[in-house]
Amino acid sequence: MRYLNKIIFLNSAHIPYAEVKLDGNVHFIGTQGVGKSTLLRALLFFYNADKLRLGIPKEKKSFDAFYFPYPNSYIVYEVMRENEAYCVLALKNQGRVMFRFIDAPFDSKWFIDERKQVYGEWSMIREQVGKKRDISSLVSSYEMYRDIIFGNNRRLELQPFRKYAIVESAKYQNIPRTIQNVFLNTKLDADFIKNTIIRSMSDEDNCIDLNFYREQIKEFEQEYKDVSLWTKKEKNGEVQVRRMADKVIDAYRTLLNNRRLIGEGRRELNYAERVAQQLLPQYSLDIQESEAECNRVSRLIGEEQEKYGKERDKLSRELGVLDAQLKKTAAKRKHYEEIHIEDILQRVEQETIIEDERRRQEAMKAELEKSYQNVVDKYKALLEQLDMDLRAFRNSKTTLLNEHQAALMTQKEVLMQEWRKAETETREVFWEKTSSVDEMIAQLVHEETALKIQKAKVAHENPFAREMETNEKEFAEFTARQIQVETEKREVELRIETLRQEAQNELEIAELKYQASLDAPKKQKTDVEAEIRKIQNLLDKSKGSFSEWLDQNRKGWQENIGKVVDEETILYNDVLNPQLVADSSALSSSSSAASLYGVNINLTAVERKFRTPKELKEQLAEKEQLRADIIKQLNDLLNQHEENHKTMKGKYLLQIRKLNESLHAKKAEMQLLPQTEKKLKMQSLELKNSLEKWRSQQLAELEDKQNALVAEKVKKEENKHQLEMDLQRKLKALQTEYNRQVKQETQTFEVFANDIQAQIEEKQNQVDARKQELLKAQRDELHGKGMDTQTLDAYNKRIAELDAELTYIRKNRDVVAVYRNEKIELFDQEPAVRKNRKNKAEAKTMLEDKFRQRSGRLQLQLSEAQSQLTKQQTALKKLDAGLNAVRSFRRDETLCPLESNEIEEKITTKDCLTIVEELKRQIYEDGRSLDNFKKQSQQFLGMFSAHNTFHFNVSPVTEEEFIAFASNLCEFVENDKISEYQKRISGRYTDIIFRISKEVGDLTRREGDIGKTINDINHDFEERNFAGVIREIALRPLKTNDQLMLLLLRIRDFAEENQFNMGEMDLFATESRQDVNAKAVKYLLAFMKGLLDEPNRKQLQVADTFKLEFRIKENDNDTGWVEKIANVGSDGTDILVKAMVNIMLINVFKEKASKKSGDFKIHCMMDEIGKLHPNNVKGILDFANRRNILLVNSSPTTYNVEDYKYTYLLSKDNRAYTKVTQLIKRL
Repeated sequence: MRYLNKIIFLNSAHIPYAEVKLDGNVHFIGTQGVGKSTLLRALLFFYNADKLRLGIPKEKKSFDAFYFPYPNSYIVYEVMRENEAYCVLALKNQGRVMFRFIDAPFDSKWFIDERKQVYGEWSMIREQVGKKRDISSLVSSYEMYRDIIFGNNRRLELQPFRKYAIVESAKYQNIPRTIQNVFLNTKLDADFIKNTIIRSMSDEDNCIDLNFYREQIKEFEQEYKDVSLWTKKEKNGEVQVRRMADKVIDAYRTLLNNRRLIGEGRRELNYAERVAQQLLPQYSLDIQESEAECNRVSRLIGEEQEKYGKERDKLSRELGVLDAQLKKTAAKRKHYEEIHIEDILQRVEQETIIEDERRRQEAMKAELEKSYQNVVDKYKALLEQLDMDLRAFRNSKTTLLNEHQAALMTQKEVLMQEWRKAETETREVFWEKTSSVDEMIAQLVHEETALKIQKAKVAHENPFAREMETNEKEFAEFTARQIQVETEKREVELRIETLRQEAQNELEIAELKYQASLDAPKKQKTDVEAEIRKIQNLLDKSKGSFSEWLDQNRKGWQENIGKVVDEETILYNDVLNPQLVADSSALSSSSSAASLYGVNINLTAVERKFRTPKELKEQLAEKEQLRADIIKQLNDLLNQHEENHKTMKGKYLLQIRKLNESLHAKKAEMQLLPQTEKKLKMQSLELKNSLEKWRSQQLAELEDKQNALVAEKVKKEENKHQLEMDLQRKLKALQTEYNRQVKQETQTFEVFANDIQAQIEEKQNQVDARKQELLKAQRDELHGKGMDTQTLDAYNKRIAELDAELTYIRKNRDVVAVYRNEKIELFDQEPAVRKNRKNKAEAKTMLEDKFRQRSGRLQLQLSEAQSQLTKQQTALKKLDAGLNAVRSFRRDETLCPLESNEIEEKITTKDCLTIVEELKRQIYEDGRSLDNFKKQSQQFLGMFSAHNTFHFNVSPVTEEEFIAFASNLCEFVENDKISEYQKRISGRYTDIIFRISKEVGDLTRREGDIGKTINDINHDFEERNFAGVIREIALRPLKTNDQLMLLLLRIRDFAEENQFNMGEMDLFATESRQDVNAKAVKYLLAFMKGLLDEPNRKQLQVADTFKLEFRIKENDNDTGWVEKIANVGSDGTDILVKAMVNIMLINVFKEKASKKSGDFKIHCMMDEIGKLHPNNVKGILDFANRRNILLVNSSPTTYNVEDYKYTYLLSKDNRAYTKVTQLIKRL
């Protein structure tokens, strides 16, 4: 079993030499101030090797100065092992305590010579130890020392030291910590126990630095509020600030673009005005020429119309005559067809044949009657007489009839003449009317032709040609401008980047120069501060120093001792313990020669180099003043550097701001380019649609006009047809009237003729009857005389038939004569008449076509001339109106102030009037745009405080300030700086959450170990209690009631709940992570408030993560679960409880460490043990020893001697050295 076996002091802590055995319980006794705590601290130093945690008061000397005042001051720790002991030597080297390990039991001969003097040189000690013993190199690192002692030897460089470990444990830190905390604390409360348990867990001093978080999140609320404005969505899904920013940017760009358009408009107006003034005379001349052309074409149209009218009327009359003749021919043909003229002609043509046959019949009859001539003659004479009478009667009647017929014919001729005259008159009236209608129809045809020509022209005519040309030019200009703007934008961006780089380079050079200028004063300041610290250190050490002692005991020492001793190591050393010796008279202040350690030296040539406290204070004041001057110089350099930096930055910022304004203007223009492109395309489309619409309208109008003309022509043709129908009706009426009169006359004649015919027929019948009588008498007489009467009857019958046919022929001989005459005059001439009529009609049609064509051409010329004239008059009127508008515009100072005068020109296709109207609208719009821009800016800025995160100027006054703000906002939005803010702020604050989670996790990761340790302590007491009065000591951990700690625990839980997406946490996300973000922000705000509520709280420790309560039952006294115990019974009982708790704490951690490498013994140093009842002293010693814990206690007096293995008395001798005397050693 390994353990610390003894401790040896050599010229250490006012102990010239002492050996203290530690292989059992040890009791130090002695009065106050004799050094009991000094020995206990030396023991503690073996375990914790931590000079700052030995309980040395600040007003006391440091550990190094007190325990190792001389070069030959040592502390030796002898450690027992299973085979042989080894030593740990603590010594001072290069001003600080270090360690060496000696693989051998302690031997005083190593350090003390025959004269009982301790060696001051390590080489002597090394020689005494001997080369056969293993001695380590110097161990200067206290952590390395602890690793060696407690066996944390995994590192390669510690392998050679493995044999020096009292236990092997990588987690040994709890042991020295617990021993240390037990020694340093005297109170017994939950916090003490809690901190003891916590500190025993690890060397790490885990805590949460609240000041760090105060600094980190002091601006959180403002920053989060400002940045959240850019992500917080409204019900409609929009982000209000983003929408308002877009409105500001749109308003700003609209303002910039409108002002650009105003500038362009003024230049375009200059160009358009100059061009208009040049065009004005030419327009007037063009109008005169167009008017002359209109008059010329109108005259030609009139002449053509007059010529056409005359020729058309002549042809119409000739066609009327021919039509009448053809109509008459048709009527005659119809008449002759009705009377069967062909039969009549055929019968009339048989007249000669019939007469010849009659003569033959008469001859044959005569031959038959030749034998009966007398009878025949007698009857012949009678019959001839009858025929003569009949003939005479018929002739008289025929003559009368002929007279009436001649009168009829005369009357018919008169009627025909009257009919012809009326018909001619009717036709002439018709021709007059149809001539007018024909003229109208011809005019309509002409107009229709003109409309057809116009319709054909509409397909090729474009009234929007100029606008389309303008649109095409504007689109070409737009395309060129688009390329130009993009080029200019890149150039501006390049220039900005160049300026920024130049600024950066210049600022870096200035910074380098500035830093270079700081080198000398900084070095001087460092040197001065080092001198100040040195002087201050000397002044601090002057009290109780050798210098102070010389001032009090050796006058004039400055001129002898002061010249040969070191200022820092000798004169201002406070541990030299100077004393006057017998031969002090050998050192005289009045002699130039002095004796030092028996050597006389001449000091007159030695310059005094030490400084008195007064001189030190004077030099300190000088150095502090020099430091103040240097600091002032540094501040002046800083101020000058900042001023230069500001000036230099301002120089570039002014250029960059102007370029930025230009860049924003370019971007504004580029932003509007798609709108302009869309507008131009829409204009092109609208113009095409307008052209199509115009053509459709024109065609529709022309179609309507043509339809109207066609309808009118149809109407006129119908009118003409109606006139023709009227003519035919009237002609028919005349014909009818003529026919009626003729018929009436004919009927009168026919009545007369019928009466005559009746008379003739009656006479004929009478004659025929008489003839029959005579013929019968003749027949009878001739029959009686033997004649063939039957043959005679046949001859008579045939002669009668031939006479009847000759009568018919004679009756129709005039009809045939008239027919033959009319055939020659009418029927035979009909083809020629028809051909003539066709020629006349074709001539008339050709005349109309020629007239229509020539008239159409002339009418088209007139229409074009009139259209050209109208356009020229409109253009001139527009030109005059435009120039008047320009003059009016320029006179208006509101629209055209003096500073707006623009002398440059820009080519444009727009006219003055259009440009003036656009400029007016744009100028008026500029005022509205500016007002709207300011309004939108103010509304946007109203969302932010004066100390906003983005450094927005929330109170701009001048237009320039508004413009500067908008320019910055554009850059802010376009470069998506909010994302940078979001990323930076979200990253910083989510990192804070991560850090809180980690640090809280670090604080609470020992929670299980702490709980198990508490259970082990409780179990240890239950198993091995010795004190009857103490029936129970129990601990229990509870949930902390520290509100700030509880908040951080909730933050940790929140972070752990979101551990799989915390890496992507964005405090400003607004969709799926809304609830998580809201909680994160809520926690950060609550944390910030908690820090503000406790401004003086510096940190949170593991102890804040839980609350510890304990319960002690002492006889019938039950404390209940409490955090503090004021008194548990008597003072002794109170101390006993503390001792038991401390021992249980140490044991728990010791057992954990010994499970791997076996048990070992350690020491527990405790004060105030003497207040215990003797029975309890024995019990507590046994309670500790059963756990392989050796107690090292101290008290003013001795008691329970038999319960300690060693009792040491500490006392002071006459030189104030501490003597350590062993009083009792119990076997």
